[in-house]
Amino acid sequence: MDSSKSSRSVSFVRQCGFPQFLFMRLMWVYFLLSDFTIFYGSAKGISVLKKWTEFIGMFSAPVLVCIYILLFAGATVLFYLMPKKFRIFTECYDPVMLLSSVIVFACALVFRSGDFNLSVFVGLFALIFVVYGASRIHPETLNRQRSDMYVIIPVIAVTIIVLGFVTATSVVIYKSFGTATFDMGIFNQMFHSMRKNLSAVTTCERGYALSHFRVHGSYILYLLLPVYAIFPSGETLIVSQAVIVLSGVIPVFLIAKKRGFKGTTLFFCCMIYVFSLGILSPCYFHFHENAFLPPLLMWLFYAVESKKHILFYIMSFLVCIVKEDATLFVICFCLYLIFEEKGKEKRRYLITGGIVAVYFLLMSFLLQQVGEGDMMMSSRMNTLMTSENQGVLAVLGNILSNPGHALTVFVHRKESFVMLLEMMFPLLFMPFFTKKTHRMILLIPFFIFNLVFGAAYHYASEINYHYAFGTSALLIYMALVNISEMEKDKKHTVILASGAVAVITAFALISVNISNYENYVKFEDKYQKIEDCLETIPSDASVGSDPNFLPHVAERDEVYSIDSSNFVFSGSNVVSVKDINETDYIVLNMTDNSQVQVSEILKSRGYTVFAEVKDQVVILARGEKP
Repeated sequence: MDSSKSSRSVSFVRQCGFPQFLFMRLMWVYFLLSDFTIFYGSAKGISVLKKWTEFIGMFSAPVLVCIYILLFAGATVLFYLMPKKFRIFTECYDPVMLLSSVIVFACALVFRSGDFNLSVFVGLFALIFVVYGASRIHPETLNRQRSDMYVIIPVIAVTIIVLGFVTATSVVIYKSFGTATFDMGIFNQMFHSMRKNLSAVTTCERGYALSHFRVHGSYILYLLLPVYAIFPSGETLIVSQAVIVLSGVIPVFLIAKKRGFKGTTLFFCCMIYVFSLGILSPCYFHFHENAFLPPLLMWLFYAVESKKHILFYIMSFLVCIVKEDATLFVICFCLYLIFEEKGKEKRRYLITGGIVAVYFLLMSFLLQQVGEGDMMMSSRMNTLMTSENQGVLAVLGNILSNPGHALTVFVHRKESFVMLLEMMFPLLFMPFFTKKTHRMILLIPFFIFNLVFGAAYHYASEINYHYAFGTSALLIYMALVNISEMEKDKKHTVILASGAVAVITAFALISVNISNYENYVKFEDKYQKIEDCLETIPSDASVGSDPNFLPHVAERDEVYSIDSSNFVFSGSNVVSVKDINETDYIVLNMTDNSQVQVSEILKSRGYTVFAEVKDQVVILARGEKP
């Protein structure tokens, strides 16, 4: 009898998941309880980090212990009641709950913090439990052959949610006058010009009539023109940018599937892209042609993975016309493929890379001769120049002559190191984990665009700007390729861990943009009054404008930016203005004391008040008030 009772007791304990899942259940129930307390505290306006003493005082220790016991008992009963025929659920129940509860805990902890350092430490903490939980799930358990729709539907759902968040919190930056001439006003005026006569002429970019294509070879923008022609506004460009960038999840899905990922790991491959800081953060800096790079590069990579040669040529061409320096992505990719591929394929990529290199040299020469190539080159690469007028070939010669200098120029900016961590940490540094050293060729664009350029041009070394778009896509591809060649168990664990860290870091840095929406809602009436005031300017008039108001008056033939560089100061007082075009109307920001003084100077020159919103904006008209 004693033996029978003992056997039944052992059987009962095992049916409850003990001792196999005991520790794991203890942990995930604890994190689940922590999730509830964090959410409860947030609802009461008490932050778990900023008001931690008040947070602790909200809960009685004995009450928390009782709740914990009840949750643990409920979790155990649920496990016990699962039918044996649903073995897949009993195998995944505790590991999945651990993964879910710890990821939610980490995301709730860093939510709206905007602190990357915090996200790193919280991410490393969560990583311990994510790896532990993922390692207890056999890859075949969650990755059994099922219809792709089991993955496609969740991927689409998450992508739409992220897209909705990004568009809602980035459009309001524009609507609350948070954008400026660079890089919003120039594109508003450029698309106005393209819509009118396909010319792409701007006046606000350099202060005189100039085609944007004499600054950059960004002919890809014509593909967006039909959308803008139907919905001509700055909001259209911002929304289109987010849609274009996140559409890259489609080729990511296809690449991952081609690489042997399926089920849950396939889903997490897509999440690595959708929650990448380098993909989402630049969406908040207005608009830029580089937004085309992530999806085009991913389609380029997929073309090679699937041996679709026509698609490869099309995507190579499209990447090249995003911008003249985007050719570096294709050149480096072709160079990598020469080492990666075998047989006749080498010749295909050698020829393609050579043609693209010639195109780059020709475009650089053309922009230097008839455009603004010298200025653009100098602003990005002056740390590698011995004189101001050196071209691409001369800079390349300097690098080959002194590679040590090129390798160290970026160490003078701590932002470069921060960006390296922001790009690599969510990928768990997987781009570096390969025995095939020729794959390091794919790191060249990141090294040049973000580190070398960033030494002279700080926008390139910060993840919030558009230089992160292309290099992020390349690094994600490198990570997926390297992970796909790992052993099955390791591959499964690393993908889940990387996806979890990507979500956590995105929650820390991207969620802060909720404040953009809150600010707009709070002051919506004020912003609408300013917008209504600006709309009183005739559409055929020439306008000089404060940089933040300029994007809202840019859809015209002549518009010029007016800022502090146009003012002559004596101490804090503006004594005169210079290089201001004699436009029909001038828009000034009355929250800026220097522009308040400028308005008085312009009035003395014959300008009169045409319209205004008190203490916010004034529109001056040349001559008598109509």
